[in-house]
Amino acid sequence: MKHSRILHAEFTAAAESLDHLPPPVSAEIAFAGRSNVGKSSVMNTLLERRGLVHTSATPGRTRKLGFFSVETDDGARLLLVDLPGYGYARRSKTERRAWGDLAEGYLLGRPVLRAVVLVLDVRRGAESDDLDLLELISDRPRVSRPPVAAILVATKLDKLGRAAQKPALERLSRALKRPVIGFSAPHGVGKDELWRKLRKAAGVEAPPGSPAER
Repeated sequence: MKHSRILHAEFTAAAESLDHLPPPVSAEIAFAGRSNVGKSSVMNTLLERRGLVHTSATPGRTRKLGFFSVETDDGARLLLVDLPGYGYARRSKTERRAWGDLAEGYLLGRPVLRAVVLVLDVRRGAESDDLDLLELISDRPRVSRPPVAAILVATKLDKLGRAAQKPALERLSRALKRPVIGFSAPHGVGKDELWRKLRKAAGVEAPPGSPAER
């Protein structure tokens, strides 16, 4: 089953503090992960726009939330939100604290947030910062909203040999006690499965008979 075609995708806003967040209008899906884990590549693959979500040449440089609107040919609309990468060792304590305040404020206080996609490197698995983020997502929100789904994506699958891919995903899934989607940006592996999960979480599932359901 292939996902519906992307009609429109664009960058709409950036926020370096909670005061600068755009108005909460439509369902939002946040993307989180360690610096250089491949988060931007996952988002660009989903949006079908090369380079729309920028990757900084300096790990840990991005310190803003980026908002990207997307519309499909069957009328689905939602916002994908790029969270700054975390876990970069050269950041100062002040910068790490600022990231934590921004991320925590957004993740627990955004009324239209419907899911968080945690991007992991399949070769490294989940690290302590990733586990902290999963714990944060499960915390009681500061606003009234439906439960936020945690969607795990193991990227850079193409860096492993074909025989090693399935066992690596199974180990990661067992360790986290959650399903994990294997993803390869160069080959588009995992794209359609991830889109289906995002649409379900956002409440914009494809109508019967659409390309996403065939």
